[in-house]
Amino acid sequence: MRLKRVKDYFLKDKKMKNKVCLFVFLFGLISCDSKYIEKPENLIQEDQMIEIIYDLSVLEAIKSSNPVLLENNQIDPYTYIYKKYKIDSLQFAQSNAYYASNLKKYRKMYSEVEQMIQDKKIEADSLLQKENSRFEKPLVKSKDSLVNPKKILTSEK
Repeated sequence: MRLKRVKDYFLKDKKMKNKVCLFVFLFGLISCDSKYIEKPENLIQEDQMIEIIYDLSVLEAIKSSNPVLLENNQIDPYTYIYKKYKIDSLQFAQSNAYYASNLKKYRKMYSEVEQMIQDKKIEADSLLQKENSRFEKPLVKSKDSLVNPKKILTSEK
């Protein structure tokens, strides 16, 4: 109720209404600035960043679907990534912010990550199918112990 009174007070005055509209317009104009973030000194290369995002995606998927697996092995996804790629959290955050500031490039990177996930899924499904087929017993028709019962019967006569 009080918020409505304050809103009505500011918007009744024509000058105040114009100031609010100007402020909102300028804020929107500034926030939509197309400048990119400055390139950090220790920027992670794009190819390596794609691999990092892929690994993080896989680890986060494992964490959400089977958290006990990572907990039992005492694996924190981000710590694992920092050690594997010999980077630190600041370097990752700065590089991620840099790539995210260029939306087209960032989308392209994530498209490549999605393609990697699809490729690995197809590979894993193929291996799983081979593994399962190895354990399945093939259906072999068993032969009758009598080779041809009609021949045996007719030859006896």
